[in-house]
Amino acid sequence: MDINTGMIAAGLAVGLLVGLTGMGAGSLMTPILITVFGIPPTTAVGSDLIYAAITKMFGAARHHQLENVNKELGLWMGAGSVPAAILGVFTLYEIFPRIGFNVDDVLLNLIGGILVLVGITVALRTFVSIPGLWDSAKLPTDGALERHHKILALGIGVVFGFILGLTSVGSGVFFGMALVTLFPLAARRVVGTDLFHAMLVTVAAGLATLVWGSPNFSVVGSILIGSIPGILIGSHFTARAPDRVLRGIIALVLAASGLKTLDAPAVAYVIGAAIIVSVACFYAVRGGRLGSELKPEPQVR
Repeated sequence: MDINTGMIAAGLAVGLLVGLTGMGAGSLMTPILITVFGIPPTTAVGSDLIYAAITKMFGAARHHQLENVNKELGLWMGAGSVPAAILGVFTLYEIFPRIGFNVDDVLLNLIGGILVLVGITVALRTFVSIPGLWDSAKLPTDGALERHHKILALGIGVVFGFILGLTSVGSGVFFGMALVTLFPLAARRVVGTDLFHAMLVTVAAGLATLVWGSPNFSVVGSILIGSIPGILIGSHFTARAPDRVLRGIIALVLAASGLKTLDAPAVAYVIGAAIIVSVACFYAVRGGRLGSELKPEPQVR
């Protein structure tokens, strides 16, 4: 098995983000393998599913130790996503070729477009849709799962599990977005629960890939060497990172990886950077203003 030092470095960087934010294994590694290392999309998807299955196990174990996992929610979501992901892998490697699809072209455009769309959605949810964003008392917190949460989790698992099996994107992207926006979870619980569920669905998809797919085990080995220590380090710092910072990282990484996959022109990155700087400045000014207003006045003795 040939070991690639560039892929080791990429695995380390992606592993850090996986541990810190709960996403990145598919949303970043697949486009990196395609655009940076020239791996064919179908091989990149298969290799990434195997890599993600192993990586997520380390992250899930660490977050379980840190008590960052809502197992009930993860299992409800997995009940829908596990069989759907297996069906997605079967569709990619068995059904699409038989009906004459150019699978590599379809995957490249699908992955890139989905990443940009989800990145925008998460950013809007983070900076626009959360009431009282700069009031920490009004941020989403942990709460009990009700019946509609369980039904929603099952449905989300079916839809996004199929997409994961088809593209290897989703274990941290779609499911992470759903956990952020639809369920009563604090950010650190979003990360831990996402990794726990991702372990379930990527292991199933990875096993299906071994049966029907074409993973490259030299690629898998190289990125695992870097990603395993990376995810353990990233997981250690999750509880120390502010909720809004975690949400912002998720949005930024998604959009950037999507643009890279689509081979977007430089102007797209310039526009994206300008938006990011504007939001960051507004956030800093607004947050500082509210912080000064909420600061208690000194008592006069």
